Amino acid sequence: MVFGLDFNGFRILREAFHMSQGKLADLAGISQGKVSVIEAGKANPEVATLNAICAALDAELILVPRRIGGDVRAMVDRHLNRYSQPTGPVMSVRDELFIPDGDD
Repeated sequence: MVFGLDFNGFRILREAFHMSQGKLADLAGISQGKVSVIEAGKANPEVATLNAICAALDAELILVPRRIGGDVRAMVDRHLNRYSQPTGPVMSVRDELFIPDGDD
């Protein structure tokens, strides 16, 4: 992950489309090696590169609040017919410590 961003979603979406890294690279106009390091979270790609990958995957790059990240992932998994274990909302340390939830 670079700057707290997880690019593993690109791999998940690419595999859901049964697309190789090489095919994605061709469609996005970048090298297969670049796709590999981005998916592994070892690159700091430019926004233009991320947009090119999204266009090749017919996807959008959006920011989602952490609190609903689990719900959004579950919705995407259902859309891609990837059934995973239900996850609760992602809580930050601040939320866990300072927002009363009945367990405090």
